[in-house]
Amino acid sequence: MIGEVCCEPGDCETGRLRIGAVLLAAGEGARLGGRAKGAIEIEGEPLILRGLRVLSNAGVDEVVVVTGHYQSEISPLLAQADSLFNESCLVEVTQPMGDHSQSDSLRLGVASLSQEVDAVMVLPVDMAALTRQDLISLIGAYKHADAAIEFVGPMVGARPGNPVLFSRRIALKIARGEGDFGSGAWRHQRPDWLLEWQTDNLHYVADIDTPDDLKRWTQ
Repeated sequence: MIGEVCCEPGDCETGRLRIGAVLLAAGEGARLGGRAKGAIEIEGEPLILRGLRVLSNAGVDEVVVVTGHYQSEISPLLAQADSLFNESCLVEVTQPMGDHSQSDSLRLGVASLSQEVDAVMVLPVDMAALTRQDLISLIGAYKHADAAIEFVGPMVGARPGNPVLFSRRIALKIARGEGDFGSGAWRHQRPDWLLEWQTDNLHYVADIDTPDDLKRWTQ
């Protein structure tokens, strides 16, 4: 599947999915010199609130924010996002371990979603360029993929991007700690249920991981 797939809520004949999202904000920000990425302001808006706003505008039903390092900086910001979601649909969970991996955060976040979700979207907090339409296009690619597809991730050229969207069955495997989800390597294994959705939209690969990345947004 190539290009942008539009799947506006209410205009899709395949029916509505209840989507839960995991917003990953537990990292140490080591390549940025040790900073709380979620608290970095882009165009006057902290990245954590930017991500939550885009998820809400795209119609995501519930969100789990995974915090860890810098939890004391990120957690107070979440109170500003209460109006974006219905009651109890925005939850924070905190990594109990100081030395944790992204796989650990992914597993904790997915396990903390309700049992009612049909699909799970995973979004790193540093994807500042993403828009409502970008998320809707990803949801459309997932909904209109072949029936065997249970995982859709954007692929810009040869670069795997974010966010990704996957089925409840895959979510349960992640919650149980099965496989090496979250490591990045498993996407190269090309399982039959995975769709690398080809797109030329650079928003899906525009993260803020280094000082040079941040400079492009602040200059």
